[in-house]
Amino acid sequence: MELKGTNGTVIVDDETITISRKSLGGWAAQGFKGDKKIYFRDIVSIEFKKPTKWANGYIQFVTSPELATDQQTNFMGGTSLDALKDPNSVVLRAMKKEKTEAAEAFYDYVMDKFRQAKRQGGNVIPPISVTEELRSFKSLFDEGVITEKEFEAKKKELLGL
Repeated sequence: MELKGTNGTVIVDDETITISRKSLGGWAAQGFKGDKKIYFRDIVSIEFKKPTKWANGYIQFVTSPELATDQQTNFMGGTSLDALKDPNSVVLRAMKKEKTEAAEAFYDYVMDKFRQAKRQGGNVIPPISVTEELRSFKSLFDEGVITEKEFEAKKKELLGL
């Protein structure tokens, strides 16, 4: 199943969500990036704002509460830059009833897959927060176990920079 938005397309299979930016809007918002694959087991929550006749909506896949951006859509279809640039969200265009219905059906489908993945998770080790992981790598750097270059590279990776 897939859903097209203004800044990308979301494609869902049994285990993953893929966000593709292979469109003019995707390129403008995110640059030349490859597809982003997110496993349902790695998702903490899914946020959805239904597009309406007067305002855009969005679907956001939160994998880390610390890194989630505040999505804002406004009257007459405007969208905040943060919403467009968030790598885990797709803005949904307002003004067409069939697009609103498709977005709602897609959200229901994704939530079913998300719930299934969480039920099958069993004894999953809770994820370490980005802050805790950064502190751990900073400690390794301070102890001389890793170099400053290695620490900075890991920091950029963890922060998604």
